[in-house]
Amino acid sequence: MTVSRLLAVLMAASLTVVGCDDDRAPTAPTGAGTVQGVREDGLTRFRGIPYAAPPTGDLRWRAPQPPAAWDGIRPAEVSAPGCAQGPDLPAAREDCLYLDVTAPAGAENRPVLVWLHGGGLSEGVGADYDPARMVRQGDVVVVTVEFRLGMFGFFGAPGLDGSGTFGLQDQQAALRWVGDNIRAFGGDPGNVTLIGESGGAIGTCAQLTAPGAAGLVHRAIMQSGDCEAAMPKDAIPTGSEAYRFFQPLATTEAAGTAAMTALGCADVACLRAKPAEALHEQYPNFGAAAFGTPTLPRDPAEALRSGDVARVPVLAGANRHEQRLTAGLFAVAGWWISAEEYPGLITRTFGDRAPAILREYPVSEFGGDGAIAWADVFTDSMACAPDPASAMFPKLVPTFEYEFADEDAQPFTDLPDGFRAGASHASELPNLFDVAGREPIGSDRYTDAQRRLADRMIGYWTAFARTGDPNHRGAEPWPRAAAGRVTTLQLAPDDIRPVDVARVHRCDFWRALGS
Repeated sequence: MTVSRLLAVLMAASLTVVGCDDDRAPTAPTGAGTVQGVREDGLTRFRGIPYAAPPTGDLRWRAPQPPAAWDGIRPAEVSAPGCAQGPDLPAAREDCLYLDVTAPAGAENRPVLVWLHGGGLSEGVGADYDPARMVRQGDVVVVTVEFRLGMFGFFGAPGLDGSGTFGLQDQQAALRWVGDNIRAFGGDPGNVTLIGESGGAIGTCAQLTAPGAAGLVHRAIMQSGDCEAAMPKDAIPTGSEAYRFFQPLATTEAAGTAAMTALGCADVACLRAKPAEALHEQYPNFGAAAFGTPTLPRDPAEALRSGDVARVPVLAGANRHEQRLTAGLFAVAGWWISAEEYPGLITRTFGDRAPAILREYPVSEFGGDGAIAWADVFTDSMACAPDPASAMFPKLVPTFEYEFADEDAQPFTDLPDGFRAGASHASELPNLFDVAGREPIGSDRYTDAQRRLADRMIGYWTAFARTGDPNHRGAEPWPRAAAGRVTTLQLAPDDIRPVDVARVHRCDFWRALGS
């Protein structure tokens, strides 16, 4: 150990006062300087800590750089805005590489969960997910991270170092920050769980195959996202082409060249000089991470199939009615798919397979609701994809699989009255976090049975973070995933048990159909 490293360790030990019982505001050292947080209801909270320099100006579309050091004590009481993501979130900004840390008061050497928010790598804000219940109940430290999104995170062009991977590099920089600093906040840098939902789960799976994350992640939780990360034709929106969240570097660079032409630029330097607002029209063209790069050498799905993946325990799953959120968003926009429209939409997507699908999923089975019928067709077809790369996880590492199945779950956004969202995409999140814009689990929106489910889920998630196994005393047993046995745990109010998800999603039908 070098002298400077020894001094840093001693300094961390002497300045770690996050567990003090007095009334002083908690402080903690980081590699860039000391931060001062707040005490809230038995927790210590540090918000808006820079883990990298602002990726603005000449640092736009460059690898994340270390944050500038500061003298004295830096306030860390307010979360930073989310990362720039087009015109729909005015408060977001490019100067966004910050994280929040929430820990139990007096914590030492606790398991750490690093949260990557959802939003398809194009939108979302990490600070919108308050982990206080998880921290308090599970006795863990939670770090929520902001990382570059869309065009700011995944733009690429010929000759540009890091093309298509800046958002993934940010996630790795945050993980390195955790490894270097989290002990001062009460966490164990040798026990870090990377946890993500949707786009965050896509990022989590990518990091399991990325050289730059090696040794930084000791467990992984993936909710409604994986290494294949694809949307089929006509899924969002109808009329859309099939889409993958990982694409070859050449595809990213071609999109970047087209964007430069459209914006009147001959090189990246010209684009860097433009204000963020000038990039909005091209923003939607960049939301996939590029492989064939130093950050992501291989397509993560292919890396997983060949076993080229971090050997860490995995907890992964999805929601029973994933695509009902999409159908609900159509309804919000004024298009509630009717029973009359339903057959035509299925025919347009599935072609000569449509008659069999319409016989298997008659709209009458869904109370004549074309939106719900359409959504469940897409949910099941995606759940029953042939030869999924994720099937490799149980062969390689301890794996625990779940399906969230609360029929009365709160949808992730407000949907029209009467829309039967069920356990739609992202509806499990209020069970784990207090989510901005959603009713908290303690509100009248939830029943006692739903609150018991939330407590059980936090118990499973944090037990997994602690030991690599979600099973713990007093909880319903969760079998480890294995071929040939029913091992997927259904998570429903007062109904937690292994279920045959292949039967639930009619996989025999889809496999015979050749989906």
